[in-house]
Amino acid sequence: MKNFKKFILIGIILVLLTPVFGLSKKENEMDLMAGILEDMGASFVESNITLGGVLLDKFLGEEELYQLGNLLKEEMGVGQQIGQQDCHEDMVKEEGLNQLTIQGIDNLGNFVTINISSYELEGYPGETSLFINLINNEQILQNNDIILKVEKIFDQYDKMMNVTTCIIGKVEGRIDIARNEKEFLKVVKELRGKVVEDYKEENILSISAFTPLIEEYIYTGNKKMNLNIAARYNEYENNTYILIGTPIITVGY
Repeated sequence: MKNFKKFILIGIILVLLTPVFGLSKKENEMDLMAGILEDMGASFVESNITLGGVLLDKFLGEEELYQLGNLLKEEMGVGQQIGQQDCHEDMVKEEGLNQLTIQGIDNLGNFVTINISSYELEGYPGETSLFINLINNEQILQNNDIILKVEKIFDQYDKMMNVTTCIIGKVEGRIDIARNEKEFLKVVKELRGKVVEDYKEENILSISAFTPLIEEYIYTGNKKMNLNIAARYNEYENNTYILIGTPIITVGY
């Protein structure tokens, strides 16, 4: 249920924010984020991409969800590697909600989560949303092909998808907030960016910015935003995690 709530939260974030897309430079953006990690002396931990949005303007029953899920599983190549265990599926049925979650490994070694949520609203035809999340903790996701593959799925339903990418790294020990803030502001300046929002407390720092070097962006209020950099100290591990996302970080920190 925790994963289900996570995907609903990601969906709300992506649907409420107004995106402006340009897929041609996505690969360069991932390289840019990897470069930021390297400059900050952080070792690679994980790359993450989430794609999705509203797919259908109607409510789907359980059988229809399974049919759609099987098509998506095949399209994404989930659970098709020789010797691989079958992927895991969960169906949640509540009043006014059907939700199917499929998890497994694709043929590129990415851990894939496919989440289809269908809502039934009284007096309305309902709505079905699709979100696909890919995680790789071995290498940086080669995401152009992935984006184009999922984009074709949304094109079939004449719908627009949202894309967020994130790289996570870590630095051993605790880096104080003041130092992190100085480093983050330096990065934003080097990217000809402008800080839009910032948040900090004892063990967490987050800076949101807009840079013309990244093609796609969202609006937060009336301000453009396309780069989110955050740091979180994990006291148990004694590591400081660095998270870099475009246009926003959607993984928990």
